[in-house]
Amino acid sequence: MENIKYNRLNSARNAYLIGIKGVGMCALAQILKSRGVRVLGSDTYEKFFTDEVLKKLKIECKEGFAKKNLPKNIDVVIASNAYINTQNPEIAEADRRGVSVISYPDALAELFNNAYGIAIAGSHGKSTTTAMLGYILEYAGMDPTVIVGSRVNQWGSNARASRQNLKSLNSPTNGAHHYFVAEADEYRDAFLKYRPKMIVLTNIDYDHPDYFKTEAAYKKSFQKFMRRVPKDKLIDGRQAELTQKFDLKLKGEHNQQNATVAYLAARKLGVKADTAKEALRRFSGLSRRFESYGSYHGALLYDDYAHHPTEIRAAINGAKQTHPDRKIIVMFQAHTFTRTKKLFDDFNTALKSADEVYILKTYSSARERGEDIWGKKLAKALNTRYFTTHKAAANYLHKNQNYTGSTWVVLALGAGDGWQVLMLLKNIK
Repeated sequence: MENIKYNRLNSARNAYLIGIKGVGMCALAQILKSRGVRVLGSDTYEKFFTDEVLKKLKIECKEGFAKKNLPKNIDVVIASNAYINTQNPEIAEADRRGVSVISYPDALAELFNNAYGIAIAGSHGKSTTTAMLGYILEYAGMDPTVIVGSRVNQWGSNARASRQNLKSLNSPTNGAHHYFVAEADEYRDAFLKYRPKMIVLTNIDYDHPDYFKTEAAYKKSFQKFMRRVPKDKLIDGRQAELTQKFDLKLKGEHNQQNATVAYLAARKLGVKADTAKEALRRFSGLSRRFESYGSYHGALLYDDYAHHPTEIRAAINGAKQTHPDRKIIVMFQAHTFTRTKKLFDDFNTALKSADEVYILKTYSSARERGEDIWGKKLAKALNTRYFTTHKAAANYLHKNQNYTGSTWVVLALGAGDGWQVLMLLKNIK
Protein backbone atom coordinates (compact mmCIF):
# COMPACT_ATOMS: atom_id res chain seq x y z
CA MET A 1 0.00 0.00 0.00
CA GLU A 2 1.27 3.43 -0.91
CA ASN A 3 2.49 5.52 2.00
CA ILE A 4 0.52 8.76 1.81
CA LYS A 5 1.75 11.79 3.71
CA TYR A 6 -1.24 13.52 5.21
CA ASN A 7 0.33 16.97 5.29
CA ARG A 8 0.15 17.47 1.53
CA LEU A 9 -3.50 18.48 1.79
CA ASN A 10 -3.48 19.53 5.43
CA SER A 11 -1.07 22.37 4.64
CA ALA A 12 -2.73 23.37 1.35
CA ARG A 13 -4.57 26.67 1.15
CA ASN A 14 -5.10 26.80 -2.62
CA ALA A 15 -6.02 23.67 -4.59
CA TYR A 16 -6.52 23.24 -8.34
CA LEU A 17 -8.57 20.24 -9.53
CA ILE A 18 -8.14 18.94 -13.08
CA GLY A 19 -11.32 17.16 -14.15
CA ILE A 20 -13.33 18.95 -11.47
CA LYS A 21 -16.71 18.08 -13.05
CA GLY A 22 -16.26 14.37 -12.35
CA VAL A 23 -18.54 13.17 -9.56
CA GLY A 24 -15.68 12.19 -7.27
CA MET A 25 -13.65 15.30 -8.01
CA CYS A 26 -16.64 17.58 -7.47
CA ALA A 27 -17.28 15.91 -4.11
CA LEU A 28 -13.63 16.38 -3.16
CA ALA A 29 -13.87 20.05 -4.11
CA GLN A 30 -16.84 20.50 -1.78
CA ILE A 31 -15.06 18.87 1.14
CA LEU A 32 -11.84 20.83 0.64
CA LYS A 33 -13.79 24.10 0.46
CA SER A 34 -15.61 23.22 3.69
CA ARG A 35 -12.18 22.94 5.32
CA GLY A 36 -11.17 26.45 4.35
CA VAL A 37 -9.24 25.62 1.17
CA ARG A 38 -9.64 27.92 -1.84
CA VAL A 39 -10.68 25.60 -4.67
CA LEU A 40 -10.88 26.05 -8.42
CA GLY A 41 -10.28 23.79 -11.38
CA SER A 42 -10.85 22.86 -15.00
CA ASP A 43 -12.64 20.33 -17.18
CA THR A 44 -14.11 19.83 -20.64
CA TYR A 45 -16.91 21.94 -22.12
CA GLU A 46 -19.36 19.05 -21.72
CA LYS A 47 -22.18 19.72 -19.26
CA PHE A 48 -22.86 17.57 -16.18
CA PHE A 49 -25.08 17.87 -13.10
CA THR A 50 -21.93 18.90 -11.24
CA ASP A 51 -21.87 22.20 -13.17
CA GLU A 52 -24.80 23.37 -11.05
CA VAL A 53 -23.20 22.08 -7.84
CA LEU A 54 -19.96 23.98 -8.54
CA LYS A 55 -21.88 27.12 -9.49
CA LYS A 56 -23.90 26.99 -6.27
CA LEU A 57 -20.71 26.64 -4.24
CA LYS A 58 -19.05 29.48 -6.20
CA ILE A 59 -16.19 27.21 -7.26
CA GLU A 60 -14.68 28.43 -10.52
CA CYS A 61 -14.35 25.88 -13.33
CA LYS A 62 -12.32 26.78 -16.41
CA GLU A 63 -13.54 24.93 -19.49
CA GLY A 64 -10.74 23.52 -21.60
CA PHE A 65 -7.17 22.76 -20.50
CA ALA A 66 -4.29 25.23 -20.88
CA LYS A 67 -1.15 25.97 -18.88
CA LYS A 68 -2.28 29.58 -18.48
CA ASN A 69 -5.25 28.34 -16.43
CA LEU A 70 -3.01 27.37 -13.51
CA PRO A 71 -2.87 30.27 -11.00
CA LYS A 72 0.47 31.34 -9.54
CA ASN A 73 -0.40 30.71 -5.89
CA ILE A 74 -1.49 27.05 -6.13
CA ASP A 75 -0.18 24.74 -3.38
CA VAL A 76 -1.41 21.44 -4.78
CA VAL A 77 -2.91 20.05 -7.99
CA ILE A 78 -5.32 17.12 -7.83
CA ALA A 79 -5.95 15.30 -11.10
CA SER A 80 -8.76 12.97 -12.07
CA ASN A 81 -7.74 9.47 -13.13
CA ALA A 82 -8.86 10.44 -16.63
CA TYR A 83 -5.95 12.91 -16.87
CA ILE A 84 -3.28 11.85 -14.37
CA ASN A 85 -1.23 9.85 -16.90
CA THR A 86 -1.90 11.97 -19.97
CA GLN A 87 -0.14 14.85 -21.71
CA ASN A 88 -2.36 17.37 -19.94
CA PRO A 89 -0.84 20.88 -20.29
CA GLU A 90 -1.88 21.89 -16.77
CA ILE A 91 -0.16 18.88 -15.22
CA ALA A 92 2.93 19.66 -17.28
CA GLU A 93 2.87 23.26 -16.03
CA ALA A 94 2.49 22.12 -12.42
CA ASP A 95 5.46 19.78 -12.84
CA ARG A 96 7.52 22.61 -14.34
CA ARG A 97 6.77 24.81 -11.32
CA GLY A 98 7.44 22.02 -8.84
CA VAL A 99 3.85 21.98 -7.58
CA SER A 100 2.78 18.65 -6.09
CA VAL A 101 0.36 16.69 -8.32
CA ILE A 102 -1.86 14.12 -6.58
CA SER A 103 -4.29 11.67 -8.17
CA TYR A 104 -7.93 11.71 -7.06
CA PRO A 105 -7.68 8.30 -5.29
CA ASP A 106 -4.60 9.47 -3.39
CA ALA A 107 -6.26 12.73 -2.34
CA LEU A 108 -9.42 10.96 -1.18
CA ALA A 109 -7.35 8.37 0.67
CA GLU A 110 -5.44 11.13 2.47
CA LEU A 111 -8.66 12.61 3.86
CA PHE A 112 -10.41 9.28 4.42
CA ASN A 113 -7.51 7.54 6.17
CA ASN A 114 -7.22 10.26 8.79
CA ALA A 115 -10.88 9.98 9.80
CA TYR A 116 -13.05 7.13 11.06
CA GLY A 117 -13.40 5.84 7.53
CA ILE A 118 -16.35 3.64 6.56
CA ALA A 119 -15.77 2.15 3.11
CA ILE A 120 -18.69 0.90 1.03
CA ALA A 121 -17.37 -1.70 -1.41
CA GLY A 122 -18.97 -4.11 -3.86
CA SER A 123 -19.86 -4.64 -7.49
CA HIS A 124 -23.41 -3.27 -7.27
CA GLY A 125 -25.32 -0.98 -4.94
CA LYS A 126 -22.34 1.03 -3.66
CA SER A 127 -23.81 4.46 -4.35
CA THR A 128 -27.24 3.71 -2.92
CA THR A 129 -25.82 2.01 0.17
CA THR A 130 -23.32 4.83 0.75
CA ALA A 131 -26.09 7.42 0.49
CA MET A 132 -28.40 5.40 2.75
CA LEU A 133 -25.79 5.01 5.48
CA GLY A 134 -24.69 8.63 5.17
CA TYR A 135 -28.28 9.82 5.48
CA ILE A 136 -28.93 7.57 8.50
CA LEU A 137 -25.87 8.99 10.27
CA GLU A 138 -26.94 12.54 9.39
CA TYR A 139 -30.48 11.88 10.66
CA ALA A 140 -29.02 10.43 13.86
CA GLY A 141 -27.07 13.66 14.46
CA MET A 142 -23.64 12.11 13.87
CA ASP A 143 -22.66 14.74 11.25
CA PRO A 144 -20.69 12.58 8.79
CA THR A 145 -18.73 13.53 5.72
CA VAL A 146 -20.04 11.48 2.78
CA ILE A 147 -18.91 10.97 -0.82
CA VAL A 148 -21.34 9.25 -3.19
CA GLY A 149 -21.04 8.36 -6.88
CA SER A 150 -24.29 10.10 -7.79
CA ARG A 151 -26.38 13.08 -6.69
CA VAL A 152 -28.33 12.38 -3.50
CA ASN A 153 -31.79 13.89 -3.87
CA GLN A 154 -32.01 15.18 -0.31
CA TRP A 155 -28.64 16.91 -0.52
CA GLY A 156 -28.82 18.18 -4.10
CA SER A 157 -25.23 17.01 -4.43
CA ASN A 158 -23.14 13.86 -4.36
CA ALA A 159 -21.33 14.88 -1.19
CA ARG A 160 -22.02 15.99 2.34
CA ALA A 161 -19.35 17.87 4.28
CA SER A 162 -19.43 17.69 8.05
CA ARG A 163 -20.50 20.93 9.69
CA GLN A 164 -17.79 20.72 12.32
CA ASN A 165 -14.81 23.05 12.28
CA LEU A 166 -12.73 20.94 9.91
CA LYS A 167 -9.80 23.15 9.01
CA SER A 168 -7.37 20.69 10.58
CA LEU A 169 -9.61 17.66 10.76
CA ASN A 170 -7.64 15.75 8.17
CA SER A 171 -4.83 15.28 10.68
CA PRO A 172 -4.76 11.84 12.35
CA THR A 173 -5.35 13.21 15.85
CA ASN A 174 -8.36 15.42 15.14
CA GLY A 175 -9.99 13.11 12.59
CA ALA A 176 -10.13 9.97 14.72
CA HIS A 177 -13.74 10.52 15.84
CA HIS A 178 -15.06 11.99 12.60
CA TYR A 179 -17.18 9.65 10.46
CA PHE A 180 -16.27 9.62 6.77
CA VAL A 181 -18.46 7.41 4.56
CA ALA A 182 -17.17 6.83 1.03
CA GLU A 183 -17.58 4.53 -1.91
CA ALA A 184 -14.53 2.32 -2.28
CA ASP A 185 -14.05 1.66 -5.97
CA GLU A 186 -12.34 -1.59 -6.90
CA TYR A 187 -11.39 -0.50 -10.44
CA ARG A 188 -7.60 -0.61 -10.88
CA ASP A 189 -7.41 -1.66 -7.21
CA ALA A 190 -8.13 1.93 -6.15
CA PHE A 191 -9.69 0.84 -2.84
CA LEU A 192 -6.38 -0.66 -1.72
CA LYS A 193 -5.21 2.90 -1.04
CA TYR A 194 -7.74 3.20 1.79
CA ARG A 195 -7.30 2.21 5.43
CA PRO A 196 -10.92 1.96 6.64
CA LYS A 197 -12.05 1.41 10.21
CA MET A 198 -15.13 -0.40 8.88
CA ILE A 199 -16.00 -2.05 5.56
CA VAL A 200 -19.53 -2.55 4.25
CA LEU A 201 -19.55 -5.07 1.39
CA THR A 202 -22.65 -5.18 -0.79
CA ASN A 203 -21.73 -8.10 -3.07
CA ILE A 204 -19.04 -9.43 -5.41
CA ASP A 205 -19.92 -10.01 -9.07
CA TYR A 206 -17.20 -10.08 -11.76
CA ASP A 207 -16.75 -6.73 -13.53
CA HIS A 208 -14.12 -4.45 -15.09
CA PRO A 209 -12.67 -7.14 -17.38
CA ASP A 210 -10.42 -4.56 -19.05
CA TYR A 211 -8.36 -4.50 -15.83
CA PHE A 212 -9.21 -7.75 -14.03
CA LYS A 213 -8.56 -10.34 -16.72
CA THR A 214 -10.15 -13.18 -14.73
CA GLU A 215 -12.89 -13.54 -12.14
CA ALA A 216 -10.29 -14.97 -9.76
CA ALA A 217 -8.19 -11.80 -10.01
CA TYR A 218 -11.28 -9.69 -9.33
CA LYS A 219 -12.21 -11.67 -6.21
CA LYS A 220 -8.61 -11.68 -4.98
CA SER A 221 -8.58 -7.87 -4.97
CA PHE A 222 -11.72 -7.80 -2.80
CA GLN A 223 -10.29 -10.41 -0.44
CA LYS A 224 -7.16 -8.34 0.02
CA PHE A 225 -9.26 -5.26 0.78
CA MET A 226 -11.53 -7.04 3.26
CA ARG A 227 -8.50 -8.14 5.28
CA ARG A 228 -7.92 -4.46 6.12
CA VAL A 229 -10.40 -4.65 9.02
CA PRO A 230 -11.14 -7.14 11.83
CA LYS A 231 -14.09 -9.48 11.22
CA ASP A 232 -16.28 -7.55 13.66
CA LYS A 233 -15.80 -4.42 11.52
CA LEU A 234 -16.90 -6.10 8.29
CA ILE A 235 -20.57 -5.99 7.25
CA ASP A 236 -20.81 -8.64 4.54
CA GLY A 237 -23.94 -8.28 2.42
CA ARG A 238 -23.46 -11.75 0.97
CA GLN A 239 -24.23 -13.16 4.41
CA ALA A 240 -26.89 -10.64 5.46
CA GLU A 241 -30.38 -12.12 5.39
CA LEU A 242 -33.49 -10.07 4.66
CA THR A 243 -35.17 -10.80 7.98
CA GLN A 244 -37.35 -7.69 7.75
CA LYS A 245 -38.86 -5.50 5.05
CA PHE A 246 -37.95 -1.85 5.31
CA ASP A 247 -40.48 0.85 4.49
CA LEU A 248 -38.70 2.44 1.52
CA LYS A 249 -39.55 4.93 -1.20
CA LEU A 250 -37.20 2.91 -3.43
CA LYS A 251 -38.62 -0.19 -5.09
CA GLY A 252 -36.97 -3.54 -5.79
CA GLU A 253 -35.43 -6.36 -3.78
CA HIS A 254 -31.95 -4.99 -4.53
CA ASN A 255 -32.84 -1.83 -2.59
CA GLN A 256 -34.10 -3.89 0.33
CA GLN A 257 -30.69 -5.59 0.32
CA ASN A 258 -28.91 -2.22 0.17
CA ALA A 259 -31.03 -1.00 3.08
CA THR A 260 -30.22 -4.12 5.09
CA VAL A 261 -26.45 -3.64 4.98
CA ALA A 262 -26.77 0.12 5.59
CA TYR A 263 -28.99 -0.62 8.60
CA LEU A 264 -26.56 -3.22 10.01
CA ALA A 265 -23.64 -0.80 9.64
CA ALA A 266 -25.58 2.00 11.33
CA ARG A 267 -26.51 -0.25 14.24
CA LYS A 268 -22.87 -1.26 14.69
CA LEU A 269 -22.00 2.44 14.81
CA GLY A 270 -24.48 2.95 17.66
CA VAL A 271 -27.57 4.25 15.85
CA LYS A 272 -30.84 3.18 17.48
CA ALA A 273 -33.00 0.77 15.48
CA ASP A 274 -36.03 3.08 15.27
CA THR A 275 -33.85 6.01 14.19
CA ALA A 276 -32.22 4.00 11.41
CA LYS A 277 -35.56 2.69 10.15
CA GLU A 278 -37.12 6.15 10.12
CA ALA A 279 -34.15 7.56 8.19
CA LEU A 280 -34.51 4.80 5.61
CA ARG A 281 -38.23 5.55 5.34
CA ARG A 282 -37.46 9.21 4.61
CA PHE A 283 -34.59 8.52 2.19
CA SER A 284 -35.61 9.61 -1.31
CA GLY A 285 -32.87 8.06 -3.42
CA LEU A 286 -30.29 9.18 -5.96
CA SER A 287 -30.27 10.56 -9.46
CA ARG A 288 -29.99 8.00 -12.25
CA ARG A 289 -31.45 5.27 -10.02
CA PHE A 290 -34.85 4.64 -11.59
CA GLU A 291 -35.16 8.40 -12.00
CA SER A 292 -38.42 9.63 -13.47
CA TYR A 293 -38.30 11.78 -16.61
CA GLY A 294 -42.04 12.32 -16.70
CA SER A 295 -44.22 10.94 -19.48
CA TYR A 296 -44.75 11.05 -23.22
CA HIS A 297 -48.20 10.37 -24.69
CA GLY A 298 -49.01 8.30 -21.62
CA ALA A 299 -45.79 6.27 -21.60
CA LEU A 300 -43.78 6.68 -18.39
CA LEU A 301 -40.09 7.56 -18.84
CA TYR A 302 -37.30 6.43 -16.49
CA ASP A 303 -33.52 6.39 -16.49
CA ASP A 304 -31.27 4.03 -14.54
CA TYR A 305 -27.49 3.73 -14.29
CA ALA A 306 -27.59 -0.09 -14.58
CA HIS A 307 -24.76 -1.17 -16.88
CA HIS A 308 -23.92 -4.71 -15.66
CA PRO A 309 -26.16 -7.73 -16.35
CA THR A 310 -27.01 -8.16 -12.66
CA GLU A 311 -27.97 -4.49 -12.38
CA ILE A 312 -30.02 -4.68 -15.58
CA ARG A 313 -32.07 -7.57 -14.24
CA ALA A 314 -32.62 -5.70 -10.97
CA ALA A 315 -33.67 -2.49 -12.76
CA ILE A 316 -36.13 -4.28 -15.05
CA ASN A 317 -37.58 -6.26 -12.14
CA GLY A 318 -37.89 -3.03 -10.13
CA ALA A 319 -39.77 -1.41 -13.03
CA LYS A 320 -42.12 -4.39 -13.21
CA GLN A 321 -42.77 -4.24 -9.46
CA THR A 322 -43.45 -0.50 -9.61
CA HIS A 323 -45.71 -0.75 -12.66
CA PRO A 324 -47.06 -4.32 -12.78
CA ASP A 325 -49.77 -3.42 -15.31
CA ARG A 326 -47.37 -1.93 -17.85
CA LYS A 327 -44.98 -3.41 -20.39
CA ILE A 328 -41.30 -2.47 -20.24
CA ILE A 329 -39.32 -1.22 -23.22
CA VAL A 330 -35.58 -0.88 -22.59
CA MET A 331 -33.20 1.42 -24.46
CA PHE A 332 -29.81 0.01 -23.47
CA GLN A 333 -26.44 1.68 -23.93
CA ALA A 334 -23.50 -0.57 -23.06
CA HIS A 335 -20.50 0.91 -21.26
CA THR A 336 -17.09 -0.10 -22.69
CA PHE A 337 -16.37 -2.59 -25.45
CA THR A 338 -14.47 -4.93 -23.13
CA ARG A 339 -17.35 -5.36 -20.67
CA THR A 340 -19.82 -6.06 -23.49
CA LYS A 341 -17.49 -8.64 -25.04
CA LYS A 342 -16.60 -10.42 -21.79
CA LEU A 343 -20.16 -10.53 -20.40
CA PHE A 344 -21.94 -10.83 -23.75
CA ASP A 345 -24.08 -13.89 -22.96
CA ASP A 346 -25.10 -12.42 -19.58
CA PHE A 347 -26.16 -9.14 -21.22
CA ASN A 348 -28.17 -11.07 -23.80
CA THR A 349 -30.01 -13.04 -21.12
CA ALA A 350 -30.62 -10.07 -18.79
CA LEU A 351 -32.07 -7.84 -21.49
CA LYS A 352 -34.51 -10.51 -22.61
CA SER A 353 -36.42 -9.99 -19.35
CA ALA A 354 -37.83 -6.76 -20.85
CA ASP A 355 -40.85 -6.84 -23.15
CA GLU A 356 -38.96 -4.93 -25.84
CA VAL A 357 -35.31 -3.86 -26.04
CA TYR A 358 -33.24 -1.62 -28.32
CA ILE A 359 -29.50 -1.01 -28.37
CA LEU A 360 -27.74 2.36 -28.50
CA LYS A 361 -24.18 2.81 -29.69
CA THR A 362 -21.80 1.82 -26.88
CA TYR A 363 -20.58 4.51 -24.51
CA SER A 364 -16.90 3.61 -24.83
CA SER A 365 -14.15 4.67 -22.46
CA ALA A 366 -11.48 7.22 -23.39
CA ARG A 367 -9.03 4.34 -23.78
CA GLU A 368 -11.13 2.54 -26.41
CA ARG A 369 -11.10 3.22 -30.12
CA GLY A 370 -12.67 1.53 -33.11
CA GLU A 371 -16.03 0.27 -34.31
CA ASP A 372 -18.76 -0.80 -31.89
CA ILE A 373 -18.61 -4.44 -32.98
CA TRP A 374 -19.99 -5.96 -29.78
CA GLY A 375 -22.84 -3.48 -29.45
CA LYS A 376 -23.98 -4.42 -32.95
CA LYS A 377 -23.56 -8.12 -32.16
CA LEU A 378 -25.72 -7.69 -29.07
CA ALA A 379 -28.49 -6.09 -31.14
CA LYS A 380 -28.26 -8.93 -33.65
CA ALA A 381 -28.41 -11.59 -30.91
CA LEU A 382 -31.52 -9.91 -29.51
CA ASN A 383 -33.00 -9.55 -33.00
CA THR A 384 -33.56 -5.86 -32.46
CA ARG A 385 -32.59 -2.43 -33.75
CA TYR A 386 -29.24 -0.71 -33.18
CA PHE A 387 -29.12 3.10 -33.10
CA THR A 388 -25.98 5.15 -33.68
CA THR A 389 -27.52 8.38 -32.36
CA HIS A 390 -29.91 9.39 -29.61
CA LYS A 391 -31.98 11.36 -32.11
CA ALA A 392 -32.55 8.30 -34.29
CA ALA A 393 -33.68 6.30 -31.26
CA ALA A 394 -36.06 9.04 -30.08
CA ASN A 395 -37.53 9.47 -33.57
CA TYR A 396 -38.15 5.74 -33.83
CA LEU A 397 -40.02 5.68 -30.52
CA HIS A 398 -42.01 8.72 -31.62
CA LYS A 399 -43.06 7.25 -34.96
CA ASN A 400 -43.85 3.80 -33.64
CA GLN A 401 -47.03 4.54 -31.68
CA ASN A 402 -47.00 1.06 -30.14
CA TYR A 403 -44.40 2.39 -27.72
CA THR A 404 -46.02 5.67 -26.79
CA GLY A 405 -49.30 4.36 -25.45
CA SER A 406 -50.49 4.40 -21.87
CA THR A 407 -49.47 0.77 -21.29
CA TRP A 408 -45.71 1.32 -21.64
CA VAL A 409 -42.70 2.20 -19.50
CA VAL A 410 -39.66 3.39 -21.47
CA LEU A 411 -36.54 2.63 -19.43
CA ALA A 412 -33.13 3.97 -20.48
CA LEU A 413 -30.35 1.81 -19.03
CA GLY A 414 -26.59 2.38 -18.96
CA ALA A 415 -23.75 4.35 -17.40
CA GLY A 416 -23.46 6.71 -20.35
CA ASP A 417 -25.83 9.34 -21.71
CA GLY A 418 -28.77 7.23 -22.89
CA TRP A 419 -31.05 9.44 -20.83
CA GLN A 420 -30.77 11.97 -23.65
CA VAL A 421 -33.14 9.78 -25.68
CA LEU A 422 -35.82 10.47 -23.07
CA MET A 423 -35.18 14.22 -23.20
CA LEU A 424 -35.31 14.26 -27.00
CA LEU A 425 -38.49 12.18 -27.02
CA LYS A 426 -40.23 14.59 -24.65
CA ASN A 427 -39.32 17.55 -26.89
CA ILE A 428 -40.79 16.03 -30.06
CA LYS A 429 -43.99 17.87 -30.90
